[in-house]
Amino acid sequence: MNRRIGGIVLAASVVGGVAVGVAAGAMTGEKPSRPEAKVSAASSPTPSATPSAQPAKKPTVEVKDPMLVTNRDGSATLSATLVNHTDQSVDINNASVKDHRDASLLVYGRNAALEPGSSMRIGGVDDDYRIRLRDPFPYDSARLALEFMEHDGIDAGPTVTFRSKVVERSAAHADVANNGPNTAVTVHDAKIVVVPGQSKAYVAGWITSTIEDYAYDLPTAIDSSGGLIAYRHQTATGGPYGIGAVPGQEIQLGSPPYLDREPHGDADYFRAKEVTVGETVMVTMKFPSGDLVTPFEVVRGNADGTI
Repeated sequence: MNRRIGGIVLAASVVGGVAVGVAAGAMTGEKPSRPEAKVSAASSPTPSATPSAQPAKKPTVEVKDPMLVTNRDGSATLSATLVNHTDQSVDINNASVKDHRDASLLVYGRNAALEPGSSMRIGGVDDDYRIRLRDPFPYDSARLALEFMEHDGIDAGPTVTFRSKVVERSAAHADVANNGPNTAVTVHDAKIVVVPGQSKAYVAGWITSTIEDYAYDLPTAIDSSGGLIAYRHQTATGGPYGIGAVPGQEIQLGSPPYLDREPHGDADYFRAKEVTVGETVMVTMKFPSGDLVTPFEVVRGNADGTI
């Protein structure tokens, strides 16, 4: 996400009654005397048990008609309708896959509240929330969990667990968001700068967007021959990759000089030996709102790190 994804138990024992007397007579060889009739707990009328009080079910959010619609890359987008049966406005805070540890979800939201007593569709191309599997999904169903939080608050809301089947995308699912292309986020002047004698070819350009979204998975890249090459990230602290898309802001992918020198700041790069000046490298950034696919031109930089 972008915020901030008794009763009464009666015991009756036969051991205290007839069975013990018969066993004793057989062991002594004497004819056992007729036991006196006794009223035991077993023969007494059983009082009606007081029914235990069942705890009232806590109002929650209902997930109606969930289905995972397959995408062009083999992943799937969750399509469903949410109905808020609670007395508070809630947002989707997180989503997870419960029965397949190798699967994870990307969650995009516009900070839109699900009001008490209202319903909301999720998963559509124009919906406020889109939840999709990050990677290809080879299973026919999944057990999912949605965690909610009080809208504009700090208190947690309900967590709802449900099963969703996977269905093949068809014309009937045209309004369900695919994995891309992302038309809300744009990379401008996308370049990979090769400086003579330098082992790292740094990424240049900037991002603009009409929505707020964040990508935390390292992008993937394909060279002009169709081969997969590594998109890399460096940081002074050793932290993970992350890039934002924020309306009204230009988010830099890199800035000159494009030189590998101390101290190392945050920057994205390729191995210079894996790219060729003049070719185009297709880079895919996995934003939760949809994959952003951009052609990056490989250019020769100057010795001082400028273009």
